[in-house]
Amino acid sequence: MAISNKMWRLGTFVPPGAEPGLTERFAWRDIEQEKATQGIAQARFNFPDVRYPNLKTFTNRPARQVGVKLGESKEMAFPDIVVLEDPSNEVRMLGEVETHRSLRETPEADLIDKWGTFTFLGEMYLFVPLMRVPDVKTMLKGNKLKIAGLRSWRYITGQDLIVIADMRM
Repeated sequence: MAISNKMWRLGTFVPPGAEPGLTERFAWRDIEQEKATQGIAQARFNFPDVRYPNLKTFTNRPARQVGVKLGESKEMAFPDIVVLEDPSNEVRMLGEVETHRSLRETPEADLIDKWGTFTFLGEMYLFVPLMRVPDVKTMLKGNKLKIAGLRSWRYITGQDLIVIADMRM
């Protein structure tokens, strides 16, 4: 005889911090950002190389690899791309990749807060879809947020080639 729990019919309880999307990933939703993150890391942060043998690149998509400690607290941040100097493990550069979905679904205040936090951790480069560059420029200027660089990205239709362009602030 199986034991059945009839309590689930009374309602669902989702503890704070366990909301869908925070603790579990949705492959069908996150694939664009994961693919862009991997492509950008390979194209722009391909370390170590001959010129910078002491730098190492890590990506936090699709799985977290490297967290960056936020000041004296025990909290960690997980930017999409993290470049560390070996052997000291000091943060040299960060890359945050946004998509049409992430820019549309995340409140502006949350985006500015996230980007602002990352600017205190190291040189932060922001990668946004080409069509969203004017909106992001307005957000950055309106909130007086200084980043190391704004870059646009797009995939060429029918090819597995990512195109990245530097944008003027």
